[in-house]
Amino acid sequence: MIAFGFPVSCGAYDIPAIHLSADIVLTNKAPTDAYRGAGRPEAAFVVERAIDLVARELGKDPTEIRKINFIKPEQFPYKSAAGAVYDTGDYAPALEKAMDIIGYQQLRAEQAQKRAEGKLMGIGVSSYIEICGFGPKGSAPVGLYESARVRVEQSGTVMVYTGSSPHGQGEETSFAQIVAEEFTIPVESVMVLHGDTDSTPEGRGTYGSRTTAVGGSAVYNAVQRLKEKMKQIAAHMLEASVPLARISA
Repeated sequence: MIAFGFPVSCGAYDIPAIHLSADIVLTNKAPTDAYRGAGRPEAAFVVERAIDLVARELGKDPTEIRKINFIKPEQFPYKSAAGAVYDTGDYAPALEKAMDIIGYQQLRAEQAQKRAEGKLMGIGVSSYIEICGFGPKGSAPVGLYESARVRVEQSGTVMVYTGSSPHGQGEETSFAQIVAEEFTIPVESVMVLHGDTDSTPEGRGTYGSRTTAVGGSAVYNAVQRLKEKMKQIAAHMLEASVPLARISA
């Protein structure tokens, strides 16, 4: 868990140096955790708590300290002190939009009024980086990480067989939407099957927020191959050449 969270231990901030240590405790009365052993929520808590302490020490608003220390857009691609490489990012506008949506300044004014009345009102602020979409690395083939098959039945129903096996996240809908959009057909005409090794023998599972990003890409690629095959068949039946891809000016 600690190792998994270390790459994002700097969060969204331009922190030049970092050192982490942790104590591991073994107990036969293990607590339950809504975040399982992901590691990243714990890393986010540590760095966000540190930023709040800095804001309190300097007498500044927590959002101001975050904006000052965010990695700037011109710094990307950015390699953090923890060794992670961030490809792109623009964090300040996201925080500012969140502040506008909730009426942050009004909440602060309300908080000050309630504190003057002896009442407590807390306002929490957090920005975090998430590692997700785990997929191919280096020269590894895409099929090594996820698989998908797409076929059109005589009834017109499009069958999607995916190696990604969701368990409540709703990727059946996402995959069906991908296929429906590519074929310009109703989403109701797409049936998604998963978790069946007879129809889809290989799958790397749903973890690390990767199912739609990687599994969905596998479905998309399978659709593109099927579309090309359909063009070849149609061209043969019509005794015509395969239509070229339309190039926009």
